[in-house]
Amino acid sequence: MSLPRQILDGSTYLISRRTLERMFLLRPDDFVTRVFLFCLAHAAARTGILVHGFVCLSNHYHLVVTDPSGALPLFMERFNGLVARALDAYRGHWECFFSPGSYSAVRLETPDDVLDKLIYVLTNPVSAGLVDHAKDWAGAISARWAFGETREFARPTECFFDPDGCLPEKVRLTLAPLPGCEELAPGRLDELVRERLIARETEVRAEFREAGRSFLGMDGVMRFDPTDRPGTHEPRRGINPRIAGKAADVRVGAIRRWLAFLEEYRQAWLRWLDGDRGAVFPFGTWLMRVRHRVACQPAPS
Repeated sequence: MSLPRQILDGSTYLISRRTLERMFLLRPDDFVTRVFLFCLAHAAARTGILVHGFVCLSNHYHLVVTDPSGALPLFMERFNGLVARALDAYRGHWECFFSPGSYSAVRLETPDDVLDKLIYVLTNPVSAGLVDHAKDWAGAISARWAFGETREFARPTECFFDPDGCLPEKVRLTLAPLPGCEELAPGRLDELVRERLIARETEVRAEFREAGRSFLGMDGVMRFDPTDRPGTHEPRRGINPRIAGKAADVRVGAIRRWLAFLEEYRQAWLRWLDGDRGAVFPFGTWLMRVRHRVACQPAPS
């Protein structure tokens, strides 16, 4: 069986998803950007997910989110499903929109890890050689937002969206401050992220100059056909991490807890397959609890 996911209330994640065969199906046309932002705001509002940062490039997206109540699978189901169906209709594409197996949810163990991954997300268009400043990326990106800022997004009216359907006409999204930064003075978190963002952009530009590389620019990005794909080969059969922690002791502890969860889950799963409907699954079990109503251990005290 595939590895189960441990869904723990209050966890913060780096979420990533890639298009089929890395095609540029998410090229930042105006409609694509409106769909991405509307669906993100709608899915977050429906499930209570807190959004800390996001970027949508031409063939993948990244989110940094916190899941207060164990609703991440429901959020991803709604968000990915709406984006895929809407943009399949827009592109005239009939196969799966996102590449099977490309979903990644990496749990971030500390506030420092969250900040590091947020900077990774915001500088993604720069690191990829697309634009030399994150704010110049014309697609969906939270680099131009302030923490605590709320924006409203209208439901698109083209293609997939039914004006008489069940989706709301307007939705609102607030960029949530990072966990662990509650004691910072107002505006200080924005300053901190801006400083780290500028420092990383400066590093990347220096690396590009040294290598004799240039940035493609938005005009170059938009010249690609949505069915084009990068000329580089994607690494295969690599590690798909579930946990990120810079501090070795934090990372090792998290991995040990994850392995213990897997072993307890496996034992309960085997008992359940053998007909024992009283098998108790470990705390954090999601799919078996939701779909089959299995008993689960209580949260550790």
